[in-house]
Amino acid sequence: MIKYLFSIFLTIFLLMGCTKTEFSDVITMEEFKSSVLANDTIVLDVRTEEEFYGPLGHIDGATLIPIDELADRMNELSSVKDKTIYVVCRSGNRSGRGKDILNANDFTAVNVNGGMLAWDALANE
Repeated sequence: MIKYLFSIFLTIFLLMGCTKTEFSDVITMEEFKSSVLANDTIVLDVRTEEEFYGPLGHIDGATLIPIDELADRMNELSSVKDKTIYVVCRSGNRSGRGKDILNANDFTAVNVNGGMLAWDALANE
């Protein structure tokens, strides 16, 4: 009986140890701003230059690489390949594509859903 219980326990333990930890590749702007954003956070803005410097502004320290140029300019991010890159755009659509491009090329990227529209809304609360 003890061998049987031990076998069940061991099987459950091994199965739990082999399960992959969930990594969320999407975060809300509120979560990002309140618990992730710091001086050393890597932020990639995939909007156009006009948007980056436009009315919604940009996050201090963000790197600008427009989504249409990202595939050709990923080498500019090689120095932060070992870190998580938080991708932003206006609303979260282009940053979702940017996150997918980066993750497909062995980066760890997270889409900041809601984008700069949500950043602006949080600033105006």
